[in-house]
Amino acid sequence: MRCSSCEIVLDRYVEGTLSPRRMAAVTAHLQTCDACAFLLGELRVVDALLATTKAAELAPNFTFAVMAEVRGAAVPQARSLSLWAVLSFYVVAAWIGLTGLVLASGGHPAWLGTAFGSLRAGFANTTAALAGAAQGVGPAAPFVVGIVAGVLALDVLLAALFIVLYRTVRPRLAARLARSESP
Repeated sequence: MRCSSCEIVLDRYVEGTLSPRRMAAVTAHLQTCDACAFLLGELRVVDALLATTKAAELAPNFTFAVMAEVRGAAVPQARSLSLWAVLSFYVVAAWIGLTGLVLASGGHPAWLGTAFGSLRAGFANTTAALAGAAQGVGPAAPFVVGIVAGVLALDVLLAALFIVLYRTVRPRLAARLARSESP
Protein backbone atom coordinates (compact mmCIF):
# COMPACT_ATOMS: atom_id res chain seq x y z
CA MET A 1 0.00 0.00 0.00
CA ARG A 2 1.25 3.47 -0.85
CA CYS A 3 1.16 6.46 1.52
CA SER A 4 -1.24 8.37 -0.75
CA SER A 5 -3.85 5.61 -0.52
CA CYS A 6 -3.27 5.14 3.21
CA GLU A 7 -3.58 8.83 4.20
CA ILE A 8 -7.05 9.23 2.71
CA VAL A 9 -8.48 6.36 4.80
CA LEU A 10 -6.78 7.08 8.13
CA ASP A 11 -9.83 8.87 9.54
CA ARG A 12 -12.01 5.85 8.77
CA TYR A 13 -9.26 3.62 10.25
CA VAL A 14 -9.43 5.56 13.54
CA GLU A 15 -13.24 5.27 13.54
CA GLY A 16 -13.05 1.55 12.71
CA THR A 17 -15.36 1.78 9.70
CA LEU A 18 -13.04 0.14 7.15
CA SER A 19 -13.56 -3.42 5.93
CA PRO A 20 -11.47 -6.06 7.80
CA ARG A 21 -9.26 -6.65 4.77
CA ARG A 22 -8.62 -2.90 4.34
CA MET A 23 -7.96 -2.51 8.11
CA ALA A 24 -5.30 -5.23 7.88
CA ALA A 25 -3.67 -3.54 4.88
CA VAL A 26 -3.54 -0.14 6.64
CA THR A 27 -2.17 -1.77 9.83
CA ALA A 28 0.59 -3.47 7.83
CA HIS A 29 1.46 -0.17 6.11
CA LEU A 30 1.53 1.73 9.42
CA GLN A 31 4.09 -0.75 10.81
CA THR A 32 6.50 0.02 7.96
CA CYS A 33 5.85 3.77 7.38
CA ASP A 34 6.85 6.30 10.02
CA ALA A 35 5.18 9.27 8.24
CA CYS A 36 1.75 7.61 8.14
CA ALA A 37 2.17 6.40 11.74
CA PHE A 38 2.93 9.98 12.82
CA LEU A 39 -0.15 11.23 10.93
CA LEU A 40 -2.27 8.56 12.65
CA GLY A 41 -0.99 9.78 16.03
CA GLU A 42 -1.99 13.35 15.18
CA LEU A 43 -5.47 12.21 14.10
CA ARG A 44 -5.94 10.38 17.41
CA VAL A 45 -4.91 13.50 19.35
CA VAL A 46 -7.38 15.65 17.40
CA ASP A 47 -10.16 13.08 17.97
CA ALA A 48 -9.38 13.02 21.68
CA LEU A 49 -9.50 16.80 21.89
CA LEU A 50 -12.80 16.93 20.02
CA ALA A 51 -14.30 14.30 22.32
CA THR A 52 -13.48 16.35 25.44
CA THR A 53 -15.07 19.64 24.32
CA LYS A 54 -18.42 20.76 25.72
CA ALA A 55 -21.14 22.66 23.94
CA ALA A 56 -21.18 26.35 24.81
CA GLU A 57 -23.90 27.32 27.26
CA LEU A 58 -25.81 30.47 26.40
CA ALA A 59 -27.52 32.75 28.86
CA PRO A 60 -31.26 32.07 29.23
CA ASN A 61 -32.16 35.46 27.76
CA PHE A 62 -29.56 35.33 24.97
CA THR A 63 -32.06 35.63 22.10
CA PHE A 64 -33.94 38.48 23.78
CA ALA A 65 -30.69 40.37 24.46
CA VAL A 66 -29.51 39.98 20.87
CA MET A 67 -32.86 41.11 19.47
CA ALA A 68 -32.90 44.12 21.82
CA GLU A 69 -29.43 45.06 20.59
CA VAL A 70 -30.55 44.73 16.98
CA ARG A 71 -33.63 46.91 17.57
CA GLY A 72 -31.44 49.59 19.14
CA ALA A 73 -29.01 49.65 16.23
CA ALA A 74 -29.25 52.44 13.69
CA VAL A 75 -31.06 51.55 10.50
CA PRO A 76 -28.81 52.10 7.48
CA GLN A 77 -30.24 54.63 5.07
CA ALA A 78 -30.05 54.12 1.34
CA ARG A 79 -28.31 56.88 -0.55
CA SER A 80 -30.66 58.73 -2.82
CA LEU A 81 -29.53 60.59 -5.88
CA SER A 82 -30.97 64.00 -6.56
CA LEU A 83 -32.86 64.64 -9.77
CA TRP A 84 -30.17 67.10 -10.85
CA ALA A 85 -27.42 64.53 -10.41
CA VAL A 86 -29.30 62.01 -12.57
CA LEU A 87 -30.06 64.60 -15.26
CA SER A 88 -26.45 65.84 -15.28
CA PHE A 89 -25.17 62.30 -15.62
CA TYR A 90 -27.58 61.68 -18.50
CA VAL A 91 -26.53 64.86 -20.35
CA VAL A 92 -22.82 64.15 -19.88
CA ALA A 93 -23.27 60.53 -20.99
CA ALA A 94 -25.28 61.60 -24.04
CA TRP A 95 -22.61 64.12 -25.10
CA ILE A 96 -19.84 61.59 -24.59
CA GLY A 97 -21.79 59.07 -26.66
CA LEU A 98 -22.40 61.56 -29.48
CA THR A 99 -18.77 62.65 -29.46
CA GLY A 100 -17.70 59.02 -29.64
CA LEU A 101 -19.99 58.43 -32.63
CA VAL A 102 -18.63 61.47 -34.45
CA LEU A 103 -15.03 60.45 -33.78
CA ALA A 104 -15.71 56.85 -34.80
CA SER A 105 -17.13 58.02 -38.12
CA GLY A 106 -14.02 60.05 -38.93
CA GLY A 107 -15.29 63.45 -37.88
CA HIS A 108 -17.63 63.92 -40.86
CA PRO A 109 -20.74 61.85 -40.21
CA ALA A 110 -23.02 62.12 -43.21
CA TRP A 111 -25.63 60.04 -41.43
CA LEU A 112 -25.84 62.64 -38.65
CA GLY A 113 -27.32 65.23 -41.04
CA THR A 114 -29.82 62.63 -42.28
CA ALA A 115 -30.79 61.70 -38.74
CA PHE A 116 -31.35 65.31 -37.72
CA GLY A 117 -33.34 65.92 -40.91
CA SER A 118 -35.59 62.99 -40.03
CA LEU A 119 -36.01 64.28 -36.49
CA ARG A 120 -36.88 67.76 -37.79
CA ALA A 121 -39.48 66.29 -40.17
CA GLY A 122 -40.96 64.16 -37.38
CA PHE A 123 -41.15 67.18 -35.09
CA ALA A 124 -42.88 69.21 -37.83
CA ASN A 125 -45.43 66.41 -38.35
CA THR A 126 -46.07 66.16 -34.61
CA THR A 127 -46.54 69.91 -34.34
CA ALA A 128 -48.97 69.88 -37.27
CA ALA A 129 -50.93 67.03 -35.67
CA LEU A 130 -51.16 68.90 -32.37
CA ALA A 131 -52.29 72.07 -34.16
CA GLY A 132 -55.03 70.10 -35.96
CA ALA A 133 -56.18 68.58 -32.68
CA ALA A 134 -56.28 72.01 -31.08
CA GLN A 135 -58.44 73.32 -33.93
CA GLY A 136 -60.82 70.38 -33.57
CA VAL A 137 -61.17 70.96 -29.85
CA GLY A 138 -61.35 74.75 -30.31
CA PRO A 139 -65.05 75.27 -29.41
CA ALA A 140 -64.77 73.08 -26.31
CA ALA A 141 -61.35 74.43 -25.27
CA PRO A 142 -62.51 76.16 -22.06
CA PHE A 143 -64.29 72.99 -20.94
CA VAL A 144 -61.32 70.75 -21.81
CA VAL A 145 -58.84 73.10 -20.11
CA GLY A 146 -61.00 73.07 -16.99
CA ILE A 147 -61.12 69.27 -16.93
CA VAL A 148 -57.36 68.95 -17.52
CA ALA A 149 -56.65 71.52 -14.79
CA GLY A 150 -58.98 69.67 -12.41
CA VAL A 151 -57.30 66.33 -13.09
CA LEU A 152 -53.85 67.86 -12.60
CA ALA A 153 -54.95 69.50 -9.34
CA LEU A 154 -56.36 66.19 -8.13
CA ASP A 155 -53.07 64.45 -9.02
CA VAL A 156 -51.06 67.04 -7.09
CA LEU A 157 -53.42 66.72 -4.11
CA LEU A 158 -53.16 62.91 -4.12
CA ALA A 159 -49.35 63.05 -4.39
CA ALA A 160 -49.18 65.49 -1.45
CA LEU A 161 -51.53 63.28 0.58
CA PHE A 162 -49.37 60.23 -0.19
CA ILE A 163 -46.21 62.05 0.91
CA VAL A 164 -47.82 63.25 4.16
CA LEU A 165 -49.13 59.78 4.95
CA TYR A 166 -45.77 58.20 4.17
CA ARG A 167 -43.89 60.61 6.43
CA THR A 168 -46.35 60.50 9.36
CA VAL A 169 -48.04 57.11 9.34
CA ARG A 170 -44.99 55.00 8.52
CA PRO A 171 -42.90 56.01 11.58
CA ARG A 172 -45.92 55.59 13.87
CA LEU A 173 -46.62 52.16 12.44
CA ALA A 174 -42.97 51.13 12.82
CA ALA A 175 -42.99 52.28 16.46
CA ARG A 176 -46.20 50.37 17.15
CA LEU A 177 -44.78 47.19 15.58
CA ALA A 178 -41.60 47.54 17.66
CA ARG A 179 -43.66 47.88 20.83
CA SER A 180 -45.80 44.86 19.96
CA GLU A 181 -42.73 42.65 19.31
CA SER A 182 -41.07 43.37 22.65
CA PRO A 183 -42.25 41.15 25.55
